[in-house]
Amino acid sequence: MNWFDIVLIVIGAVCTIIGLLLSSSGSTSGLSAMAGQDLELFKKTKDRGFIKILQMVMFVLVFVSFVILIISHISSK
Repeated sequence: MNWFDIVLIVIGAVCTIIGLLLSSSGSTSGLSAMAGQDLELFKKTKDRGFIKILQMVMFVLVFVSFVILIISHISSK
């Protein structure tokens, strides 16, 4: 098991926890995509404070996980 595998597992667990915390904030956040609910991507929301911070952290973690996945794919060749 390489370092990027461990990092991806940890990031996935953190994103799942954040998604579960965000799932109570409304129908368009958190893990609603996994539940098959309707996502309103371009709807303006009034999320503030802790909810907004969690949304930004989850976005950054997902972006970082994609970058690590690409790096691991390139380095495995």
